[in-house]
Amino acid sequence: MGREVVIRRFETEDAEAVSYVIRETMRVSNLDDYPIERLQPLIDYFSPQKVLHLNAERHCLVAEMDDKIVGTAALEDSELVTFFVLPAYQRTGLGMRLLKAIEEFALRTGLRQLRLEASIMGVQFYETFGYKRTGSVKDGTAGEQVELVKSLC
Repeated sequence: MGREVVIRRFETEDAEAVSYVIRETMRVSNLDDYPIERLQPLIDYFSPQKVLHLNAERHCLVAEMDDKIVGTAALEDSELVTFFVLPAYQRTGLGMRLLKAIEEFALRTGLRQLRLEASIMGVQFYETFGYKRTGSVKDGTAGEQVELVKSLC
């Protein structure tokens, strides 16, 4: 990746951009795996106001490139949540950097393992970086979610 990526903590004024990243990624990237009728409630849920409220309770990071927020990831207790990268920036290494940053934060706070529920399309990404399937598959709001864990030690 030749362009500069800045990964930093979420700030209040980021809520609208983070909402856009989440909603647009669901609209574009998740449509191959989930019907829009199942995705739409989640797309509606992640309004800027909801993003602001959620990130008051989580450790949230944003990734900036080209002077705009293009990715986000959050940690709630020991669970990786709301990990999204805009479709145009996927497969550029940005997601890997964002994942590494959230894992480093987790280690600094004393966590030794992370857990997440991945979308169908996200499973392979996480497995590439050492996450293992637990065998648990849940029927989430959008559809099938695969539980994965990773030891950080």
